[in-house]
Amino acid sequence: MKKTLIFAIALPLAMAMAGCGSSTPKENNKDKSQDQQPTTEVVETPQEVAQEAEPEVKEPKFPWDFPEGNKNEGLEEGQTILSIQSFYPNALKEKDNPANETYIFYNAILTSVGNTQSSVRYFGEEIPMPNALIIPIPADQQAKKGDIVLTWWQSGSGMQRAIVKDASNPSAPKVDYLDLNYKEDGKGFANEHADEQLKPNSFVVLKDGEWQPGAQVVVSGDGSFDVGTLISCTDDKVLLKCFAGKIRVFKRSACKLIPLKQNLKPGDEVMSIFAGSMKTGYKVKKVDEKIGRVWVEGSFGDDIVNILEVYKL
Repeated sequence: MKKTLIFAIALPLAMAMAGCGSSTPKENNKDKSQDQQPTTEVVETPQEVAQEAEPEVKEPKFPWDFPEGNKNEGLEEGQTILSIQSFYPNALKEKDNPANETYIFYNAILTSVGNTQSSVRYFGEEIPMPNALIIPIPADQQAKKGDIVLTWWQSGSGMQRAIVKDASNPSAPKVDYLDLNYKEDGKGFANEHADEQLKPNSFVVLKDGEWQPGAQVVVSGDGSFDVGTLISCTDDKVLLKCFAGKIRVFKRSACKLIPLKQNLKPGDEVMSIFAGSMKTGYKVKKVDEKIGRVWVEGSFGDDIVNILEVYKL
């Protein structure tokens, strides 16, 4: 009886203790699991900040007051041309005043013709060039002795005018270069490269009195007389390659063509080139029509010039 009473009291007490012991760990585990959950921080999204507009990139403009798309007569795909493709694109992008840079006209191949610009192939590269700066060299030109032609220095480089000395092969005449330096002692570049034979399709015959690329032009104004090689022209403007390779624009009304044939003789009063412009006060001492050279004397000294660098008064 006594044992039964003790058991009856002990059993509820044990159950109560077991119930209390199991509830405490559950609540602790719950609290710990909540503490261990990763915390996600809520960050307020700021209002979108308006981006500053990028500066407008402007395409470089043609730097001369002359129509960029002016085509010289006879511009055709696949032909040989003369242009300044080696210098112009970089000068246009990198120089503050590209109109005042020095430019040299080299030969290249025209691959396409556009309204304003055309494509020129030079050493495997396709280069866009303004039409006004492209001089065509038409194919199948025939020359005769005494003709003046526009070409390039074929054992050197750069645009040249030349006088034909031997036209036994009219498609490939032998010439003396007029725009190379000539010296009495025979040591000038023109002397050293005399009688050079031109390749076929590498020249164009200049015609007296025609406003064609390669013609020599004298410009009058304010008592000075500029001179240059015609690149392109319109009814009222001319684009010239002048002293030191500068390209300049003049009013056509102020320009005159220097004749290819002036019938010069000793004693004639002429203008002659000096430091890139024509000066008065010269007289002809001697003329050698075969090589296209004129010996002059005047207030700026004696000189030997080519027949395109004197102007008979």
